[in-house]
Order: sequence, then structure tokens, then C-alpha cells
Amino acid sequence: MNKPLVSVLIPLYNHESFVEFAIESVMQQTYRNIELIVINDGSTDNSDDVAQKLLVKYSFQYYKQENQGLIFTIEKLRSLSRGKYISLLASDDAFVDNKIEVLVNYLENNPQYAMVYSNMYFINMKNQIIGKIKDGGEKGNIFESLLCGNFFINSLTTLINKDIFMKYNYDKGYIEDFQMWLKITKDNQIGYVDEYLALYRVGNALSLSSNISKMQKAEEEIILKYSNEPIFDEALRKWNIRWLGSFGKCNKIYAIKYFLFKNITYRNFFDLNFFKALLKLLIPCFIFKRIK
Repeated sequence: MNKPLVSVLIPLYNHESFVEFAIESVMQQTYRNIELIVINDGSTDNSDDVAQKLLVKYSFQYYKQENQGLIFTIEKLRSLSRGKYISLLASDDAFVDNKIEVLVNYLENNPQYAMVYSNMYFINMKNQIIGKIKDGGEKGNIFESLLCGNFFINSLTTLINKDIFMKYNYDKGYIEDFQMWLKITKDNQIGYVDEYLALYRVGNALSLSSNISKMQKAEEEIILKYSNEPIFDEALRKWNIRWLGSFGKCNKIYAIKYFLFKNITYRNFFDLNFFKALLKLLIPCFIFKRIK
């Protein structure tokens, strides 16, 4: 069987402690026909020193630039790639050693799919596996399910047909994964492999209220682009519930005030699931479980 070239793309920014682990995970892949391209997006720590050291040990393309932001860097990485398939890797995450081989074999045997995704492990700051997530499991025409937020696809777990990938551009200022997957799934079918093939790093704190607020606003901007879709109202209701829960973990008072207003705005005031989520914020969990 012919072994198509795979381009692994790493946008590097201030991950001096983790980028070696990321690059090593690419170099140790069981699949050998890989080109690795790394762009250092103006890191202010010692990431460049680490990358230069690895260049002595391994052969890969390495570029440095003034800080341009993640979207600009990914677009530049895509333009430099030569592979039939593209795999994106954040500079603080890593691959399981057979990730590329498994996903290449899948797409080669299922050419009807534009991309494929898998499950992933969670790792801590010491590169130790501390959990795993099987979020999704859907394949085929998954656009509506993705728009509703029923599950997420992390770019870390994917392998994408480059010809299809390059048909779509990233919108500046938006969450890079979500907006791109919606564009691709709107027009294409997606595959899924039920294996744990990636390592996603989790920090000491999963999120702060300020970061959640920025994320929520970005997600809302993306979703509102699809307001003409028949499933839009259902999607917005589900996202309201998800956002309520996310805010509630950090600031319950803010969550209640903000999302009561949003709930009225989007005319789903009598949505039962929304009020179940709201109830969890207002009363202790053990009481909620008893009256549920």
C-alpha cells in the first residue's frame, strides 16, 4: 500500500517546557512518511532554544516570526505543507505513537470522508495520563449535531484531507477548531475511529471566568453565523444551557444574572433543561438530586 505524505503542523508559542515532548511524539510515530513543520510565533520564553536543540537531533522545518497570532500561523503552516493529509498539533500537546498510522489507514480505506477524528487522553504537567474522553463517536453527516454542541472535535485528534481543508479559510478572531469544523462538516462527511490516539494537556485550572466569558462570546459569534439553519433555535437553546453551566462553575451570581437575560432574549424562557441547570446553581447538589 502506498504511504501518502502527512504534514504535521505545530504552531509554537511559549511552551518551552512542553514542545520537546510534542515534537518527540511526532518523531516516534510508527508511520514514517511525515513532514513536520514548526513555526515559532514570537515566543518570549526559551522555546527557540529547545527547538534549535531538537533540530540537531531531528530533521524538520523550523521557522521563526514576530508574533502574529494563532490563526495567521496556522494559515502559514497550511501553505507550507506538501502532504496529502494534514494533522495539527498544539505545542503543549502530543500524539500517541500510532496516531498517524491508524488515521491514514482509515482515510485511505474510506475516501468518502474529508477528515477523521478519534478519542483522546488528558495529561498533566508531568506528561502523566490523568483521564480520557470519548466525546462524540458520530460520523457521516454530523453538521447539525456539531452546531448544537452535542460534542466537540479537538484538532489534536484529527487527520484532514488537505485538498478539502484548503477550500476553507479561518475567520479571524474566532475559535479556530469549532468554526473550521462547522465549515467542513456543512459540505462533507466525517469519519471516526474509536481509539485513544492523542494526549491533551490540562493545566492546574481548567478555566477562569474571564477566559470562559471570552470563549462564550466567540462561540456565540460562530453560532449566529448559522441563524438561517432550520436547527438554529434548538442549537442556541442547547448552547445557552452549556454556557450557564460553564459560568456557574466560576461565578454563580454572574451566571444567573447574565443567562436569565440571555434566556429571555432568545425566547426559550420556558425551556425545562435550562431551568434544571439554573436550579443546580440555586440549591445544593444533594437537594437537586433528591427532587430531580
